[in-house]
Amino acid sequence: MMKALLFFLISSLCSFSQTKAPLGLPETLEDLFIPGPKIEVIPRTNNESSLVIRILKIKPAAEGFRYDFEIYALDPGIHRISQFLRYATDRSPVQSLDATFEVTTTHPLDTLPKPSEPEPVEPEKLGGYKNLIIVLGIFWLLIFLAIIFYRKKHRTDLVVEKPLPTLHEKLQVLVSEASQGEINDQQQATLERLILGHWKDQIPEIASLTPARALVELRSHPEASPLILKLEEWLHAPNTKLSREEFLPLLAPYAEK
Repeated sequence: MMKALLFFLISSLCSFSQTKAPLGLPETLEDLFIPGPKIEVIPRTNNESSLVIRILKIKPAAEGFRYDFEIYALDPGIHRISQFLRYATDRSPVQSLDATFEVTTTHPLDTLPKPSEPEPVEPEKLGGYKNLIIVLGIFWLLIFLAIIFYRKKHRTDLVVEKPLPTLHEKLQVLVSEASQGEINDQQQATLERLILGHWKDQIPEIASLTPARALVELRSHPEASPLILKLEEWLHAPNTKLSREEFLPLLAPYAEK
């Protein structure tokens, strides 16, 4: 019976608790008793909430807990603190707390934040303009040297640019690889394409033939057959001792005239 009476008296005292604070300044509420299980702040789902509440400390007490709150008001007026709290166990509203938080638009002089002390600033060193001129001069000198270097390099690139290799030069490399047995499938396809391309320009009759049929026709051509027959021979039996001077006569029909 006495415990129930004590619980009623404590709840009654909490019901008439009222705090006043100026708008825009945080206020701390200490030892606010709320009966029942632990409570939590209802999360803000939008920016329309009038109070921002943060729980600073929770202290166990008989039939409930004592809380330290920090409250920050966004709207003037009288606000019920329980509207922004709920029980953590089942998220039910807190109905046993009638404490209010009154927000005024007046700011007493002792509540205004004190102005911060200005930080000491070292005076600038003399001669700043002179140093600026020196830095700008070095900067423009570097730009001038970069332009000269770029133009010189660009001009050198134009002079050193090499012409594209001729058909005769391309065939020298590929035929040398084929005679040594070191030619791969991609190089072999390139070699056949170069040979067929050359002879299709010389012999219009084979232009409409397939590559395989065109090679067959070129085996009997007096100028094209020597290289084609040698390539077929090297494909099956490479000649690793063959020198460049020995296969160059085979490329005579492909030299530019």
